[in-house]
Amino acid sequence: MSPDLVHQLETMLARIEERVKGIQEDIRQINEDRRCHTHSEKLRMLEKIVWSLTAGFAGLAARVIYEAIKQ
Repeated sequence: MSPDLVHQLETMLARIEERVKGIQEDIRQINEDRRCHTHSEKLRMLEKIVWSLTAGFAGLAARVIYEAIKQ
Protein backbone atom coordinates (compact mmCIF):
# COMPACT_ATOMS: atom_id res chain seq x y z
CA MET A 1 0.00 0.00 0.00
CA SER A 2 1.10 3.48 -0.71
CA PRO A 3 1.81 5.85 2.19
CA ASP A 4 -0.99 8.18 1.04
CA LEU A 5 -3.53 5.35 1.09
CA VAL A 6 -2.37 4.25 4.54
CA HIS A 7 -2.69 7.82 5.81
CA GLN A 8 -6.18 8.16 4.34
CA LEU A 9 -7.24 4.86 5.91
CA GLU A 10 -5.85 5.88 9.30
CA THR A 11 -7.69 9.21 9.06
CA MET A 12 -10.94 7.47 8.14
CA LEU A 13 -10.55 4.96 10.97
CA ALA A 14 -9.92 7.80 13.43
CA ARG A 15 -13.11 9.57 12.29
CA ILE A 16 -15.10 6.35 12.54
CA GLU A 17 -13.73 5.76 16.03
CA GLU A 18 -14.73 9.27 17.12
CA ARG A 19 -18.25 8.77 15.77
CA VAL A 20 -18.59 5.39 17.47
CA LYS A 21 -17.43 6.88 20.78
CA GLY A 22 -19.97 9.68 20.39
CA ILE A 23 -22.76 7.20 19.69
CA GLN A 24 -21.70 5.06 22.66
CA GLU A 25 -21.76 8.10 24.92
CA ASP A 26 -25.26 9.03 23.68
CA ILE A 27 -26.48 5.48 24.32
CA ARG A 28 -24.88 5.48 27.79
CA GLN A 29 -26.62 8.77 28.61
CA ILE A 30 -30.00 7.46 27.39
CA ASN A 31 -29.59 4.29 29.45
CA GLU A 32 -28.63 6.28 32.56
CA ASP A 33 -31.65 8.56 32.15
CA ARG A 34 -33.95 5.61 31.63
CA ARG A 35 -32.42 3.67 34.50
CA CYS A 36 -32.73 6.56 36.94
CA HIS A 37 -36.40 7.12 36.22
CA THR A 38 -37.23 3.43 36.39
CA HIS A 39 -35.28 2.87 39.57
CA SER A 40 -36.84 5.83 41.31
CA GLU A 41 -40.33 4.49 40.50
CA LYS A 42 -39.41 1.04 41.80
CA LEU A 43 -37.92 2.55 44.97
CA ARG A 44 -41.06 4.61 45.58
CA MET A 45 -43.21 1.51 45.16
CA LEU A 46 -41.00 -0.51 47.51
CA GLU A 47 -41.11 2.33 50.03
CA LYS A 48 -44.92 2.31 49.97
CA ILE A 49 -44.97 -1.47 50.45
CA VAL A 50 -42.55 -1.30 53.38
CA TRP A 51 -44.47 1.49 55.11
CA SER A 52 -47.76 -0.34 54.56
CA LEU A 53 -46.36 -3.53 56.05
CA THR A 54 -44.87 -1.62 58.96
CA ALA A 55 -48.19 0.08 59.69
CA GLY A 56 -49.99 -3.25 59.42
CA PHE A 57 -47.62 -4.97 61.82
CA ALA A 58 -47.77 -2.04 64.23
CA GLY A 59 -51.57 -2.25 64.18
CA LEU A 60 -51.45 -6.00 64.73
CA ALA A 61 -48.98 -5.61 67.60
CA ALA A 62 -51.16 -2.93 69.20
CA ARG A 63 -54.17 -5.23 68.89
CA VAL A 64 -52.28 -8.15 70.47
CA ILE A 65 -51.08 -5.95 73.35
CA TYR A 66 -54.57 -4.59 73.85
CA GLU A 67 -56.07 -8.07 73.92
CA ALA A 68 -53.37 -9.25 76.34
CA ILE A 69 -54.03 -6.33 78.72
CA LYS A 70 -57.78 -6.75 78.40
CA GLN A 71 -57.66 -10.35 79.64
